[in-house]
Amino acid sequence: MKSYQEEEKRIARLSVLEEAIRCLTENRCKSTVASKDYVWNVYQYIYTHGDSSDKQIINALSEQTIIRWENFYDSITQSRKPENLKVAYLAGPNPENDLQALMAFGVLPENVWAFETNPSTYEDAVWSTLGSEFPFLKLIKGNIGQFFAASPQKFDIIYLDFCGTLPSRNKKQKTLATITSILAHHAINSPGVLITNFALPSKEQDSKGLDLLTKLVASYLYPKSFLENKHEPSENFAEGATAFNLCFDDWIIEVQDNIEFYYGNYITRLIIDLASIMVPYDNFSREHGLFEQFFNLKNEPELKRRINEIYHFSKNGDGGYVIADPDQMPILWTIASLQKHRNLNDLNYPQLIYQDTDYEEFCNLFLRQLSLKNDGEKFVKNVELLHFLLSEDINLTEFYSEKLKSLTQRRWNTEMHRFCDVVLFHQIKELLFRQIAVPYHINIEKTKRWTYVAKDTQMFMDMIVLDECRYLYDWMPTVDMVEAGMDFIDRQLCYRFALDALGKHRRWYNNEYFFGTAVIDQFQEGFNAKFLAPRIIIN
Repeated sequence: MKSYQEEEKRIARLSVLEEAIRCLTENRCKSTVASKDYVWNVYQYIYTHGDSSDKQIINALSEQTIIRWENFYDSITQSRKPENLKVAYLAGPNPENDLQALMAFGVLPENVWAFETNPSTYEDAVWSTLGSEFPFLKLIKGNIGQFFAASPQKFDIIYLDFCGTLPSRNKKQKTLATITSILAHHAINSPGVLITNFALPSKEQDSKGLDLLTKLVASYLYPKSFLENKHEPSENFAEGATAFNLCFDDWIIEVQDNIEFYYGNYITRLIIDLASIMVPYDNFSREHGLFEQFFNLKNEPELKRRINEIYHFSKNGDGGYVIADPDQMPILWTIASLQKHRNLNDLNYPQLIYQDTDYEEFCNLFLRQLSLKNDGEKFVKNVELLHFLLSEDINLTEFYSEKLKSLTQRRWNTEMHRFCDVVLFHQIKELLFRQIAVPYHINIEKTKRWTYVAKDTQMFMDMIVLDECRYLYDWMPTVDMVEAGMDFIDRQLCYRFALDALGKHRRWYNNEYFFGTAVIDQFQEGFNAKFLAPRIIIN
């Protein structure tokens, strides 16, 4: 109870809840990845600053079509007041503390659910709630992540105030599995907010746990093209370790020496990757009935050979993409680094790290909790398969459905007008896949983070703003009609202008999808590529 009353925790709680509610109410149209006025703003910029060919092509985009897109945006995004928001959080022994804060910002107690797994803590929470002025709170005895498998409810804000690490070695505290379940069941409305709060143990508290986390953080961040900037937070992105040719041994020393900074990086980047890539890839497995609309995997031996080639160079020097360009496939690099049987000596990854059997077990736990089915090997196979099939590789035709094969016959790069980047087939393929797979995307600009010390433990609080971007994906027709949709130039331009916004949010954080979709240069004022604001230090 004392931890719930500490001043630093109170400040953090009030700050994150106030900001989350503001994002989903008064700032709602700016919390989506593409704001309501984004298509119009792109049109106006090109009309004013574009060259003659740009201006000629946008003449086909009428004001009526833009208004239609904006009306479509409104129909999806809608509006909310604080009293319309539905909130779920972890109860703890004193759930009224969080509820008081929510009510102070206008949330109705009838719209709030609280969850607690520990039986004794749950009893404390029940008596505390019944004895308070907030008997309307709905208390659930059980795991919030497992709840959504049986009860398909959706919340605007889910607040996970964990006291453990990400992931936790405590088998009863499945911190990472909880997030995976929430994202996989689409338990958060769009736009919506996921709030997490994780601990980083000190050497004195848990020397072994800190060592395991340090190795995992280093492995996760090493292949990333860009990381947060330690030295210049006003522009909070800098080139990653591979850009400086750092070997992993040197990189892990860097992470050890600055573990608080990099652990904060890792938490945010992992949640971004889970929402946008890993969970939708894992959900859309080859057993899914819709899979065959996109892909044909009858040539199993060749498929296995080609996927293996991603990780390892062949005798004639082919393949090895994860090794040669880790920043283009950072998730696969990390997966390979965490599995002893995959990395061999190819990744420049120290084999001595696996002499620690605890770390190998920790890696397996991490991969299992990334999977909704608690199956690390199955998760890896699903993720690497979609990475392979959605890549820019032009030699994938034999693995496509007949419809996808027909789409490859068009010269998208010459048919579609070039603004800043060239339209390539992989962008069409990704549109169709993501239209069905329904990932969450992250509003990087509105996402905020805090850090503070509670008692003797460093805490890391993230407020991640999630958006399914249906105003983008549902604007275009499905796989059998997408060609006709792209041939309607006004419809195509609205889509590409809105996609420009998505590209500006994923620019420094994900190379795995929608690469090269800019309509306006990423450094142009008003259309800049977005970067995370530095963590706010409370104490």
